[in-house]
Amino acid sequence: MLVTLLENVKALGAEGQSVEVPEGYALNFLFPQHMAVREEKTKEELAPAPRKLSKDEQAEERLAAEIDGLEVVVPVKSVKGKVKTPVTATEIRAGLKELGYSVEKKLIKTDAITSFGSVDVPVEFPSGFESLIRVTVEPV
Repeated sequence: MLVTLLENVKALGAEGQSVEVPEGYALNFLFPQHMAVREEKTKEELAPAPRKLSKDEQAEERLAAEIDGLEVVVPVKSVKGKVKTPVTATEIRAGLKELGYSVEKKLIKTDAITSFGSVDVPVEFPSGFESLIRVTVEPV
């Protein structure tokens, strides 16, 4: 429940501050003690205001949108029908670079891929944007 404090309340806040408290705490303690009043706000007022993205975040958002759903083919040598060397973020990054996209290795969230075929791999950006790329491991 959202309340406005009518006086300083230890561990909650200062007079005039709006705070979220459990309903029972407000009804059984704060209101009878005249320490707070219920705050009537609309959902729009309670929703956080949209913030502007920084230039770096805008660039990450653009890149995330561009690579989302992209297929990266990684050719790998095979030995007796099996992958000779596991495919890691390093090889996936190189494949993305060949397609014209520069993505840091640490953003590619995958364990080593040790078999041929396709795997969906998430790419997570520091600003919270995510993409899912399809990595196809093919024998050479």
